[in-house]
Amino acid sequence: MKIAFVNNKKSYLPEINAYMDYLNKQNGYSAIEVLIDQKESIDTCDVVWKFMGFEMKKDYEKQFHIHEYSSLSVGKFPKQKDLLKKYLNNKPVGRIFLNEDISRRMNFTDNIPYIKRDMGISCKFYTQQNKKEYDFVYIGDISTSRKIENLLNYFKTTNRNQNILLIGNVSDDLYSHFKNTQNIIFTGKLNYEEVPAIASKAIYGINYMPNIFPFNIQTSTKLIEYCALGLNVITTNYKWVNQFEKSRGARFLKVNDDLTNLTKESLEKFDFITPNVEDLKWENIFNNIGLLNFLNMTLKSH
Repeated sequence: MKIAFVNNKKSYLPEINAYMDYLNKQNGYSAIEVLIDQKESIDTCDVVWKFMGFEMKKDYEKQFHIHEYSSLSVGKFPKQKDLLKKYLNNKPVGRIFLNEDISRRMNFTDNIPYIKRDMGISCKFYTQQNKKEYDFVYIGDISTSRKIENLLNYFKTTNRNQNILLIGNVSDDLYSHFKNTQNIIFTGKLNYEEVPAIASKAIYGINYMPNIFPFNIQTSTKLIEYCALGLNVITTNYKWVNQFEKSRGARFLKVNDDLTNLTKESLEKFDFITPNVEDLKWENIFNNIGLLNFLNMTLKSH
């Protein structure tokens, strides 16, 4: 069974590599990553695995389709977009949801089988022991949708004695505004395999996420990766992060809206507890949710 994981290049999808690594070790399965316009490669596969947006007609009629909902819609009219996805997207043979919140909000009422698959962590994040070169690191999307300009302005105007490393795609306007600020370092987008070694050179990992729907109910990939690296975690205050912190016996520094407690003195006084997240290795995640059993039953029934 050959599976094509379709990457539209609009989202950060480390799970694609994780799926491929896992499935390519299993008897009877092979997996490849393809870009959405690589029709010839997709045509050679038995299964088309998509991370949803919209798919109102099947582009590839001969293949089985699996739809993964790893996030809810953002931007203008997000709830209306999700409602349209529910009623207009074609029917796959199986669905995967990031968590119960997303499954419940999409609220499909057909009988298509599904599982819930939370975010996992690459093994490479657990083995890093590099010399510290940066005070802070931020991994992920660097755009105004996350309100991250507030954080960057703080380092530009108030806290010029500490530096921050930003790993990921950065919007042109933010890069133009902050590129000449000496203590703000942009790497741009890196290959996922490069991220752990560079991020581990920081002392603190920053999870700067607005407390707005749907960000506040979704797993923070960067935060769990910081934990695997053993970094002290600094975060904004919202529903998912509080649930995760409590369930893990962790202690993260919650920054004030005006960032007034993000000072060197406040950080040194705070009693950080970074939790053990060994159970969140991707292989453990896939084994625990019964991924192979789900695929075997779903695909063979068709």
